[in-house]
Formats: sequence, C-alpha cells, structure tokens
Amino acid sequence: MDKPTQIRSLLRSIAGTDRPSFSFRLMEVVGVDGDLCRAKLGDLEIPGIRLSSIDGGSENGLLVVPARGSVILVADLSCGSLRELCAIGYSEVESVRCHRGKTTLTADAEGVTVESGSSKLRVEDGKITFNDGANHGLVKVEELERSLESIKTYCETLKEAVSAGIKAIGAGIGANGTTGATTFDTAMAAASIRLEELENDKITH
Repeated sequence: MDKPTQIRSLLRSIAGTDRPSFSFRLMEVVGVDGDLCRAKLGDLEIPGIRLSSIDGGSENGLLVVPARGSVILVADLSCGSLRELCAIGYSEVESVRCHRGKTTLTADAEGVTVESGSSKLRVEDGKITFNDGANHGLVKVEELERSLESIKTYCETLKEAVSAGIKAIGAGIGANGTTGATTFDTAMAAASIRLEELENDKITH
C-alpha cells in the first residue's frame, strides 16, 4: 500500500468513517401484515419491514401501522445490506396500538378502543359502547322520572273519575248510567299517559 493510501486509511480510521453505519431510506408502503409491512424502494418490493424496533416488541408496547400508499422512513439496521429494516417515520398513519399488561388502547380513523381484561370501551363520533353494547342503551333518568310521574298522575285522575262517575249514577229509582258515564268521560278527557323516549342509544352497554 502506498503512502497516500495509508494516510487516507488512517484518517478514515481516526474519523470512524471506515466503520459500518446505519442508513435511512424513504419507501412506499404496499401492504401490512401484523407488525410487519412491505414497501417499495424504487421498483424493488421489500417484505418483512418491522413496525416495532425489535422482533415481537409490539406485543407489550407500541405499534404504529402506516397507511397503504403512504411513505415511511426506514432505518437499515444491517448497515446497507437491507436485511434488518425498521420503520421509524410515517407520512400517514392507519392506526396506533399501545399494549401494556392486560390493557390495550387502539386508535384509528373511526375512534378509540380501550380493552382491559374482560372490559371493553369503544368511543366513536357521538357514541360510546361498553362491552360491545349487548344490553343496548342506557336509561335516560330524567325522562324516566317524567314518564313515571305521568303514569302516577293518570292513575290518580282515573281513581277520582271512577269515584265521581259512580256517585253521579245515583241510587235506586234515580240511578242514571248515562249521567255517570258523562261525568267519568269529562273527568278523564284531559288525562293522558306521557311516555318519553327512555333509551339513550348514544351510550350502549
């Protein structure tokens, strides 16, 4: 090796530029499978790009899923050989999932889901669902109170009307069923049962 080549080699060694280093590339996402994705580098499609920094890391951590057709920044951990690739930047995100212990939080374009043990909560635009909403909507308490009060008032009016109608019939020769019926109908004319919409279908449980 001649002197100039030796000097260049020594300088590269001192500066550290002779050592393998990570490289970064922009790629277009063409598909996602679990915590891996496929992306194109030019015309070359590369599979097995990790969406978590280590293999299986999303099982108890954070998983960012890029949208198909979006651009990701990929770190080549194999120093240029394209064997160990990991997405570290995203132009568009499809969903984000954070998992820790028994609790998983998932956010996507439709809303947010939180699962912890056997409990599940889903929040979407204007709607909250607990445990898949098998028990349907919650009761609107104020509307229920008004409806029950309406039934109570109706029953009290009915009692008074029956009593007034019986008294109006009279007794013996003077008994008149028509008069009693008219009295009853008049007393009940303004009475009604008011049943409101009692189910809040914006929150199901």
